[in-house]
Amino acid sequence: MKIAVLEVRYACGLILTDRVVVQTSSRIILPPRLTALLAELERSERRTSTSAMVDGVTYRVEGSPDTEFALGSKLGFAEQLVRGLQSVASPNAAQRRLNRRFAHMLSAFSVIGACYLVQSTKSWDTHVIVEALLLCAVSAALFVAGHMCFPADYEST
Repeated sequence: MKIAVLEVRYACGLILTDRVVVQTSSRIILPPRLTALLAELERSERRTSTSAMVDGVTYRVEGSPDTEFALGSKLGFAEQLVRGLQSVASPNAAQRRLNRRFAHMLSAFSVIGACYLVQSTKSWDTHVIVEALLLCAVSAALFVAGHMCFPADYEST
């Protein structure tokens, strides 16, 4: 018996991860709370993928919460890459919040870079002026992108 991390993805963007036990026969034993949660979600959501990571290797999981889960074949590199890119293309609420904070952080760094450039310049020429103005423009663009592209979810955290 080994401990594995089960990952269940749904079409709405929900990703559930939990530890499960994998028997030597590749049968997966779920905790009771996870079994109840998956049964409830099967009624209202569409499951897009189920995988398990055992000893650093990702496997497909076959079966359903009504019957039982079992380990299938290994996921190929291309399939793992596509799954990662899909999570970037359609981020959940927490990822959108982090993307917004990251854009605002880059905006602040651009302003800091422009201020440092202005403070440390001994001889002014058009190159320095254009560079400082571009850093300010990038800062404003990132600040606006953080607000427009990654809307707030009105959460306190």
